[in-house]
Amino acid sequence: MSSHTRPVLRRPVVLAACLSIALGTVGYLAFDPGSASATVAKQAVPASAARTGAGGANTAEVVKAADAFLATLSDEQKDAVLYDFDDEAKKTGWSNFPTPVVERNGLKLGDLTDAQDAAAMKVMEAALSKQGYEELVEIRKADDYLASLSDGEDTGDGASASPTATRTPPSGAPTDGATGGPGGPGGGGGGANFGSEWYYLSFFGQPSKTGEFTVQYGGHHAAYNITYAGNNVTMAPTLTAVEPEEFILDDKAYAPLADKRAATIGAVQSLTADELAAAEIDGSFDDLYLGPGNDGPFPTQPEGVLVSSLTKKQQAKVTAMLRTWVDDLDEKAAARLLAKYVAEYDETYIGWSGGTTIDNDQTYVRLDGPSAWIEFSNQPGASTDEIHQHTIFRDETSDYGWE
Repeated sequence: MSSHTRPVLRRPVVLAACLSIALGTVGYLAFDPGSASATVAKQAVPASAARTGAGGANTAEVVKAADAFLATLSDEQKDAVLYDFDDEAKKTGWSNFPTPVVERNGLKLGDLTDAQDAAAMKVMEAALSKQGYEELVEIRKADDYLASLSDGEDTGDGASASPTATRTPPSGAPTDGATGGPGGPGGGGGGANFGSEWYYLSFFGQPSKTGEFTVQYGGHHAAYNITYAGNNVTMAPTLTAVEPEEFILDDKAYAPLADKRAATIGAVQSLTADELAAAEIDGSFDDLYLGPGNDGPFPTQPEGVLVSSLTKKQQAKVTAMLRTWVDDLDEKAAARLLAKYVAEYDETYIGWSGGTTIDNDQTYVRLDGPSAWIEFSNQPGASTDEIHQHTIFRDETSDYGWE
C-alpha cells in the first residue's frame, strides 16, 4: 500500500431500500448509516502502541496468503481492499444484516474470478484452524440454503417467516430505540442478497510480519476481525450464526455450530439448581447484547456464577465451551489464548437468560471474563420454523487489536 494519501469513495449505507427485509423478523441488529462516512482517506499504517497478546500467531503464513491474494488483483481492486489500520469503517462494515442493508468493506467474493476467489479463501484457511475453516465453509453453505428458499417463496421481507417474539433488553443494555431488544428489529431469513457469493474480504493495514493489520472477512451469518501484530493475534470480535441448525444442500447434510451448541448447553446444564438460580441474568434477550454495531461498553457488573467457584468437572465443561470459539483460530495461538482465559476463571462468570435447552428459542448464555466474552443467543426462525442462532466472541482487552 502506498504511503501517500489516496481518497477513496465509499458508498453510504442506505437502509430505507431494505427496511422491509429487517422489519418483522428476528435477529438483525440496527445500523446507523450516519456513522459511516461517504469518503475516507488512506494513510500510512500506524505502529502498534502496545502488543499484549498471548503470542503463537502464524503471522508469516497469513501474510504469505494475503500477498498471494493481492497479487491476483488489479490496482483498482487493491485500492478497494486495502484500508488504513484505524479506519472507522472497520467497526461499521460487519454485521448479521445481509448486504446491502449494511454494506461490507473490501471486495465481494462473488465479483472475483475463480482464481481470485480461491486465493481469498486461502487467506481464511491460513488464519483459521481446520475446525474454524470448516465451520466457515458450512456457514456459507447455510446462507446458500437460505438463498435457495427464496427461489420458490417470498421470504426476503419476513412475510412468510415464523411469528416473531420480542423480548425486553436488560437494564443498561445498548439499544437504538427500536423494537426487538438490544440492537433493534430482528431478522435473518432467506431472500435476496443471501448466499456464499455475498461475502467480502478486506485488509486494514498492509499485511506484514511485523506491523499491525486486520483481516476482515464477512457476510450474512459470519464476520471475522482477525488482527495481527508481530507474533500476536486476536480474533475479536467474531460473529458466527446459522439458520436452521441442520439442513441438507445438494444431498449433503450440514450442521454448522454443532460443537458450540453442544458445549454451551453442556456447560450451563452442568450447574446445580441453586447455581442455575444464581446464574440467571437480569432481563431477557432477543439477540446479542454486544453484537454488530454495539462495541460496548462491556457491563461493569458481571452477572452469573463465578467459574472458579464451580467443581473441576463443571469448570471443564466451561473450558470445553470456551474452546469451541477459541479453537477456530490457528492452533498454536488458540492454545495460548485458551490458557490465558482459563487462568482468569477467578474473575469469569457464566450466566443465562430465557432458557437453558437447545430447543428453546429464548435460550441465551453468556461467558464474561476480564478478557473473554461469549454470547450464545437462540431466537425464533426468520425463514424457517427452526431455531435461529447468533453467537459472538469478543476479547475485552483486544477487540480490533490492542491498546
